[in-house]
Formats: sequence, C-alpha cells, structure tokens
Amino acid sequence: MREDLDKKLCEKYPKIFRDRHGDMMTTAMCWGFPGDGWFNIIDRLCANIQWHIDQKAKQIETNQKYLQMIADARLGNFDLFYKHFNWCKDRPDLLEKYRKEVLEDEIPDWRKEDPEIPQVVADQVKEKYGTLRFYYHGGDDVIDGMVRMAEAMSAVTCEVCGNPGTQRGGGWILTLCDAHANSAGYYENVNDIA
Repeated sequence: MREDLDKKLCEKYPKIFRDRHGDMMTTAMCWGFPGDGWFNIIDRLCANIQWHIDQKAKQIETNQKYLQMIADARLGNFDLFYKHFNWCKDRPDLLEKYRKEVLEDEIPDWRKEDPEIPQVVADQVKEKYGTLRFYYHGGDDVIDGMVRMAEAMSAVTCEVCGNPGTQRGGGWILTLCDAHANSAGYYENVNDIA
C-alpha cells in the first residue's frame, strides 16, 4: 500500500494499528498493508469496528450511571434521579411513575451485566489466496462478522485499484480487474481453472 494511505489508516485508527511499526518479533504489522485497491475496505472495516467498541463503552457508562441512580434512590437520595429525569420535571405524573419504577421494579439483566468489548488490535493485515486477511485480537462476535464480510468483499475487489475484480491465477492467486489482470499476465479466472 502507498505510504500516504498506510499513514492515513494509522492516524485514523491509532488503537487498532498501534503496533503498525512494532518489532517483527512481536507483530506482523511491521510488514504493512496489502494493495491500494483494498484501502476502502480496510478503512470502512476499521471505522465500523471502532464505532462498535466505542458505542458499547458509552452504553456501559450509561448503564453504570443508571444503576448508581437506582441504588441512590433506593437509599433515599433522589439527586441523580431528578437529574436523570429532568426532561419530565413539568410532568409530575410521569416523574412519579418513573420514581415508582426505580424503587420497585426489577433491574433488567441487560442493565446489570454488560461486558466491555476488548479493543481490537491488528496483528496482521495481508493478502492470502487473493483475498484480504485481517488477523487481530480483541473484539466480539459482531466484529468477527465484520471482518469476515470485509474479507469476502476483497474477493470481488481489485487489490490494485479497487474496481470490481475476480480471483485469477493458478499458482499465485490475485484478485484483479480485467485491466490489471491483463497487464500482469493473469488471463484466467481461478473459478474457470479445472
């Protein structure tokens, strides 16, 4: 990948690519990224990964504040309760309804136990058998699905220019558009080789 695109990914996603220039004894990220054509796939993948992690962290913070508000209210301190429900201060009926719920209702399980998503850190981003491979640690099942989708998209995206492409070659497989396949001498679609 061109140096400017490499730098752009590292600057936009410093948490994910924190090991980009790490020692080759500890990370394979020192080898960089595959072709320019997959820049947009990698960029969108990382944007979605980081958004998912950050949103989950905000949700956990909100849940913790809510649980603290409930705990305080049940001990007779309604300061956080009135701050939390400030939007309905002109509706005493609603305020009383929420006060009863806070004092009497069971706390939903999704409010109680909400595990944090470990930060995704890329271990290696490369091309293998004509598709993107994004190896990482951290994350959750949702992020695993995002990575699988990005890898699948790379199988139909030219790794040189980003145009629609197909997997080509017999020995070394690359995903290329017609123009880049012809210029590289890859004439056959991998799926057509018997």
